[in-house]
Amino acid sequence: MRKNGLVISIDGTAGTGKSTVGKLVARQLGYGFLSTGELYRALAYKVYEQHLPPEDGAQVLALSKRLQFTFVRQEDAVLKMYVDGEYLGAKLHLEETGNVASRVSTHQEARAVLTEKMRAAGQDGGIIMEGRDIGTVVFPDAEVKFYLSASAEERAKRRVKQLEETGECPDYQTILALIKERDYRDSHRAASPLKPAEGAIIIDTSSLTLEQVAQKVLAEIRRVDENK
Repeated sequence: MRKNGLVISIDGTAGTGKSTVGKLVARQLGYGFLSTGELYRALAYKVYEQHLPPEDGAQVLALSKRLQFTFVRQEDAVLKMYVDGEYLGAKLHLEETGNVASRVSTHQEARAVLTEKMRAAGQDGGIIMEGRDIGTVVFPDAEVKFYLSASAEERAKRRVKQLEETGECPDYQTILALIKERDYRDSHRAASPLKPAEGAIIIDTSSLTLEQVAQKVLAEIRRVDENK
């Protein structure tokens, strides 16, 4: 048994509600919640800030080794991330950061370094980690593993609605094409391709609310926990 509880992994395609569900469940359990994509965005921001070429695997690897990550649990269960003592906040979501993130995340050696930092953050348990390779690579020994899916069409509708609520006028077909392109890239990359982990509980969220998905996840966690 881990000191603080279970390690729970939530993997899946973009737009399936992994972060929202993870936070809802973590609050219910009194666990911390970490969206591991933030570590890749942090690395990307530092690459951008230091004007390093994202395609230079050696420089990206050296930087990934130097970065120090610390995490502080907030009242909403989210593990607030500090990088070298700095809270990056909105810098993680700059367009430039996103563009660089998709490039630096292809470097397998740098991914391995960030994987070790994720393991260090979660090894004592009491954590829900969301990403694309948590149950397959980061924590293949996670006590409970989930994989959330939904049709590309449903995820495009959700994204369009999300953008419309911020005052934008997105084009559905463009959003759908981008989602399908990202799905293909994630599932066909050489380093840690997106796929359900062995033993993962697969939940199709297409026709479910996020609250319903969270309840399904909670029920499975409690069932596993009771049988230990």
